[in-house]
Amino acid sequence: MMQEFEDEKSWTYGRMPEYLWIGLILRQFGREEGLRKLYSIISVLHKLAPDLYTARMSQILKLDLDVQKRFYQHIVCVGAKEVLAPLTIYLTATKAPAFAECFYCSEQGVDERCNSITETMCKIMDHQSFESTDIRFIALYFNQLSGKVHLLKEQVDLLSAYPSSAHSDEIMRMARPTVRSLEMMILTFEKVDSDYLQGFWRCVSEMTECNIFVIEFPEEKRNITAYMENLHEVFVYLSELFTAANPLNEKMNVLLGIATYSYKRLKEIYEHSLFNSISGRSCVRVLIEDYIMTKYLVKNEVSHDNIWRDYQLYGMGLYKLVLARHRESGASVDSHFDEKFIEALVNEFKGEEFINMDTKYFDKQNVRLKAESVDEKDLYGLYYDYDSSFEHGLWGAIRESSLLKCNNPAHKYHFVPDIEDETKLKTVLPDCIMVMNKTVLYLNELYGIPEQILNEVINFEIKSVIE
Repeated sequence: MMQEFEDEKSWTYGRMPEYLWIGLILRQFGREEGLRKLYSIISVLHKLAPDLYTARMSQILKLDLDVQKRFYQHIVCVGAKEVLAPLTIYLTATKAPAFAECFYCSEQGVDERCNSITETMCKIMDHQSFESTDIRFIALYFNQLSGKVHLLKEQVDLLSAYPSSAHSDEIMRMARPTVRSLEMMILTFEKVDSDYLQGFWRCVSEMTECNIFVIEFPEEKRNITAYMENLHEVFVYLSELFTAANPLNEKMNVLLGIATYSYKRLKEIYEHSLFNSISGRSCVRVLIEDYIMTKYLVKNEVSHDNIWRDYQLYGMGLYKLVLARHRESGASVDSHFDEKFIEALVNEFKGEEFINMDTKYFDKQNVRLKAESVDEKDLYGLYYDYDSSFEHGLWGAIRESSLLKCNNPAHKYHFVPDIEDETKLKTVLPDCIMVMNKTVLYLNELYGIPEQILNEVINFEIKSVIE
């Protein structure tokens, strides 16, 4: 069974920092010349330290000082002193005296050295990039010099062809995956140096600045005043129809109450220009749930006695439960929960002692099951689940709306709180109108809305967002 490597054994956070010195050489000299120089470098390393089976920098630093100096001097002789000088930002005279003595270049300032490291890291953070695969080839080749791993002839042939083949050559389509899979075999013999890795990441992250970028969708500026005015006319008509023709009809009262709540949520988003906001996604979720509940109640009207009264009592039962908690603990007078007002609502048409505090979702079915029962599975799956992440503050929604991406590999591409509200989410306007129109059309099936005002709503067209 496949398992993900822990961070210290992964390429990006565990092995790449160890082989960064190889990446710097390849970046400076290019692939062809870099591989030639590295062949010379690792051959000398093997001769100086025949028992060393890994080219990890942490292990090279543990060699005898005399061996280290001779190895470093060879690197200098092949013209790579300035190339490895950036590593002295964390391989200092205190941590790695032999290395720092050999490679420190006073001509390279801190910023220049940091830039060299981060630019190289950008190329090799992806474990499947051409650049990182070249590094992994060198690491694998050095391991082969130790003779600890025996390969099949086909694998040897591919490795032999790798350095002399361009990445565009057909053979590399098989050679690259072979290099990557075999390089991971080295982990069987290697020891992870946690101190080295922690020191590396701490140093490069502290010495470099965040490079923040923002994903910003076009701000919603389309004019839907006409739509909102026509939608208002629809609800004026339905309200007048209810009060004039059937003011005691509990079914119509419930359905228009649900629809009006949806209308008011959309109206709030419209009046405060919140289509690009987190609140906008909350609005879409509410509109969808209200629409699904409307269809569900009507569908089950025949099989569920007193469904309209039970639906209301379920909602007031939840209010009663919260009211009881506030009575026990006492709510602040400044709280948005007003105990006296809620008490009046709970006792509005039935004494609260007769209201059941049922915490199960109405009719013991969740929104997904209700959506499936009224043939709105896609509406639920494509929109509701996504917007629920924003309503519940789940990490996906938090990441999308409240955290900015840092493009600095030295910071492990971490996230930064969007405290200045730079993120602009994609507009929910088309989705709001789509669901609201579904609600209006369904109410039309039940009560018959005059064609003129109905068409003004359902035929309203919004232009594409101009970026």
